[in-house]
Parts: sequence; C-alpha cells; structure tokens
Amino acid sequence: MATKFERIAGNDSIFLTKEYIADSIIFNSIESARTAPDCKIYSDHKNVIILFANNNPRIWLWTSSAIKDDTNKLIDICRFLRDCNIPKAEIYLKEEVSTSFSDLYALTTLEINYSVKDEFSLAVYIYNKKGEANVPELAEDEEIICVDKNNEAHRKLVTDFYEQLKDEFRWTDKFERKVNEYLNMEFYGLVKNGKMIANAVIGGRTEQYLRIKSVAVLKDERCKGFGYKMCLFALGKIRERDLTPILYTHVGNKSAVALWGKSGFNVKDKLYLLKIENNDD
Repeated sequence: MATKFERIAGNDSIFLTKEYIADSIIFNSIESARTAPDCKIYSDHKNVIILFANNNPRIWLWTSSAIKDDTNKLIDICRFLRDCNIPKAEIYLKEEVSTSFSDLYALTTLEINYSVKDEFSLAVYIYNKKGEANVPELAEDEEIICVDKNNEAHRKLVTDFYEQLKDEFRWTDKFERKVNEYLNMEFYGLVKNGKMIANAVIGGRTEQYLRIKSVAVLKDERCKGFGYKMCLFALGKIRERDLTPILYTHVGNKSAVALWGKSGFNVKDKLYLLKIENNDD
C-alpha cells in the first residue's frame, strides 16, 4: 500500500531534525522555499516534496537516508507526482540518494508510465574566503546596474540579453517564464555602450546563506573577464549582508567550474537532477 503524503507547513518538526539541518547547506533552495507562501509542501513524515507555485514542474525532493535502499518508497513518490497531474518534472535530490534511482527507471516506465529524459549532477559550491571581498574594476564605458523589473528600459536590456542566449540555455519554449523568474530576483547587469553584456542573479536566501543563481555572459564577450567581474560584484553584495555565498553548477561545465574556483568557491557536495516525463502526454 502506498504511503500517503500529506500537506504540511513550512515550520513542521521534520525541518528541525538533525539530518535535515545537516543537509540545509546543500538544499539552500528548499530551505528558502519551504517558508515561501506560494509553495506547497507534502510529507510522509520521513520525506519532503516541495512543489513550486502553480505546479511549476520544478520540484525539490528532500529524502531521508532510509529511502536509499527502499525502491517502493521511491515508487510512492513518483505515484504522488503522477496523482498531482504533473506531466513533466525536474527533481532535485541528494546525489547519494540518486544511486537508488537506477532500480526505479524501468519500474516507473512500466507501472507509472514516467520515463527518464535527462539526468546529471550539480556541484554545490560555498565561498569560504575571509576578509573583505574584492571590488571589480570597471572600464570607463562600463557600469553595473541594479535592474528594476518595472523599468521598461531595464526589461528591454534583460530581454535582449537573454534573446541571444535562449538557444544555448534551452529556453526556447519557456523564454518569457524564465526571464520573469530571474527579474523577480536580485538582478545586476553589466552594461557597456548601452547594451547588457553580462549579468549576475542572486536569489534563495536562508538564515546563513544566499545563493548566486546565475552569472552569464554573451558569447562574443566571453574570456574577457566580464564573468569574473560580475561574480566579484555578486559576492560583495552578499557578503556586505554578513551572509555566506553559495551556488550550484553543472559538474560538466568546465568554464563555470574554473570561474568559481578563481573567485574563491570550494565544492561542498553534489546534487542530482532527474528530468522525468509522463508518456501519456
């Protein structure tokens, strides 16, 4: 019989367990999302599923160590997602738990009709340097602006910037949603000669940590130090609040890995991203 997941509050006692607290560094986003009013949280009293607003197919799944060797529990989770009428989902979980999913792929395809479309690992980086953060040096024709989402000129700069990156980012079918998602965060852009050529986005705050969501540079402007400038700027903004910077990046993204190392980040742990899709759609 499937375990029943019930709706819980963001202050549920499960978030006070030693295991969850130990993982809160890794799960910076789930830790901040659980107190957001537009997220729905469910639990079977061992595992936690957070669904983003409006059934956004991005899911943070925090699982206790007990799930690692329990395939039935993993199937329960997939059934729950199916019953929520989520045709596609991006599931984030601890990499150590992800090893259990090797037994789940065939079962989900046969019994639940989900299939795995993509999977990869994310490295979790934490900034550990002490002292004052470095300040980026800007040329005379460069400025860093704090983007105001209600400013039409700013929105155009951002839209034009991501128009040039949407194919690389695979945003073609979700362009407007992703742009608005980033505009609702703390957004800084490096503008040169009236054009945004690089940016840094900050979002996902907890009591101790604040995440650098993204640092991006236009293709023609790469390898010129602009990504490093934006990383330093974002670090300064976070550290002036006495918070610890944290970020996630694809383990195969060599240029990003090099940038984070140069900027003073160290790998803390790894996450696993699993993209599944319901074959009925």
